[in-house]
Amino acid sequence: MAFEALVENNYMFVYKVAFKWCGNKEDAEDITQDVFLKLAGKIQEFRESASFKTWLYRIVINAAKDFFKKNKRKQEKESAFLEHERLNAKESSKETTLGEKLYSLIDNLPLKQKEAALLVFSEGLSHKEAADVLNCAETTISWRVFQVRKRFKKYLDRGGYTL
Repeated sequence: MAFEALVENNYMFVYKVAFKWCGNKEDAEDITQDVFLKLAGKIQEFRESASFKTWLYRIVINAAKDFFKKNKRKQEKESAFLEHERLNAKESSKETTLGEKLYSLIDNLPLKQKEAALLVFSEGLSHKEAADVLNCAETTISWRVFQVRKRFKKYLDRGGYTL
């Protein structure tokens, strides 16, 4: 019963993080299922002195990485899709597609930058909180976020967008 309540209370949180990671409903559902299967076996490892959310973020991110390694799925969308969209985008839909394009950019970042970007930009975590989730130094997160922002700026400048 306690595990059932744990699943009910955290299902949407896990699903949303998984979806932001992979951008695909079916994959996010699979990752979410994997997380709760792993959680059932790992719950005794949780240290009450730690933040449960931080611990759960780490499990979700690791499950997402494992999912893509296991299935050898790697998105092959960025260059052709973005170039096609940039050339064919209408001025009126510029703002709507910009968010989609930025998520596509995030999806195709190097793994460590993608983790930092999702936690900081999408989840709204501070650099310190993201560092706790990823078990690294806060300055490391700051550097990764800086690198992501440089990529975003370069992309936005090429498309005539401004932040």
